[in-house]
Amino acid sequence: MSQSLVVVHALHKSYQTAAGTMPVLKQVDFNMEAGDFVAIMGPSGSGKSTFMNILGCLDKPSSGEYTLDGHTVAQLDNNALAQIRSQTIGFVFQGFNLLSRASLLDNVALPLVYAGVHKAERQARARVLLEK
Repeated sequence: MSQSLVVVHALHKSYQTAAGTMPVLKQVDFNMEAGDFVAIMGPSGSGKSTFMNILGCLDKPSSGEYTLDGHTVAQLDNNALAQIRSQTIGFVFQGFNLLSRASLLDNVALPLVYAGVHKAERQARARVLLEK
């Protein structure tokens, strides 16, 4: 039996604009199990980036619940959110967002620099990932 890694229930996000409240996400329910591969797709303006920012702990919903690996995200402080962003969550962007001045190996190893991993281990781990 798989463990629910991400559970989103009745998620709503709206923004205040000069024209009034603009709802972007309306009552979103979403469940992702450990090991799932997920693509968030939709037309421009459908809320994909807003949803990804919430899943990535970069933004908060206006209402609803988001549970990540058993933790209610709304109850986490800034330090806990930063730790999740550095150790738990990763995104593959459509444009890949690679640094042109760095090799592919160095691009893959870059997040480990911020995690304080020694250079030899960073490169070894990046090589394993690239071989996969």
